[in-house]
Amino acid sequence: MFKKLTALLFASSLSFTTWAQGIAPQQWLINMQQAKDKLNYELSYMQKVGADIDTYRYSHINVKDKSYAHLVTLEGGKEEIVQRDGMISYFHPSYHPFSIQGTQIIDNLPNLINANFDKINQYYDFVNMGRNRVADKLVQTIRIMPKDNFRYQYIAFIDEETDLLLGSDMLDQDGNLLERFRVVNYYIGEQIVEPLLAFLNKLPIPQSLNKSPLPTAKLSWKTGWLPEGFEVINYNSEKTDNDKIESRLYSDGLFSFTIYVSNNALPEQKEQVWKQGSFTIYNENLDTKEITIIGQLPLATAKRIVEELKLK
Repeated sequence: MFKKLTALLFASSLSFTTWAQGIAPQQWLINMQQAKDKLNYELSYMQKVGADIDTYRYSHINVKDKSYAHLVTLEGGKEEIVQRDGMISYFHPSYHPFSIQGTQIIDNLPNLINANFDKINQYYDFVNMGRNRVADKLVQTIRIMPKDNFRYQYIAFIDEETDLLLGSDMLDQDGNLLERFRVVNYYIGEQIVEPLLAFLNKLPIPQSLNKSPLPTAKLSWKTGWLPEGFEVINYNSEKTDNDKIESRLYSDGLFSFTIYVSNNALPEQKEQVWKQGSFTIYNENLDTKEITIIGQLPLATAKRIVEELKLK
């Protein structure tokens, strides 16, 4: 009897493995996004950015197709972000609470959970690397590899049972680790719904920061080259007493960066470079303009974008 039961369990395991491997890599990623928005769950995880390691707890519930969520630091000063459907509120000991409009908490979470996979499949390949194990759960390992050498790559670890993202690694072109996200413990169930709603109802709703209307005037510059797929998401122009700063935010559906152009270029200032985890900050003067690019992209890519900028 024991041998028959063992054989049956082994056969079932093989059947499940075959089924899991039969799902296309992109479908695993799409299922992951759907699970992230639909399920009621709580994650405890660590995030490594460069040399810094932080720990968080993220709770999410779906009530009548509306998302409510709570992100809190587990060490050091207590920082919290809450989502009430289309409103995101920030609570931090160093500044006054505030709210912004938004449908997702994006801070301190991997940006791949909000990626546009229908769009980025033109610029990235999705490869199933087989099974792995995260938080004592079997996961499917999906690699997201750029089709060029101008951007970074991701490895996603997706729970076979729930489709939740349990881990991710962001890597540079040489495979060096830039950012790591790992769930160490999680819970799924209806039991978290009422406590989270009760907690959110007790929190005040901070004043919403009104978004400034986009400027109607054309900016004084344009890009001469961008990696394929990057498009303008937002732009802004701000004036001070002594300067004018114009900016554009670009994204390819997975990674993003912002270009800032200032009128106050310092004479004879040499190019400057800073790196922090996945973020590159590159600064250079073009004629009388100071150009700064900040974002998740390789230094060589950032430098080429700045050098080929066109001033009007």
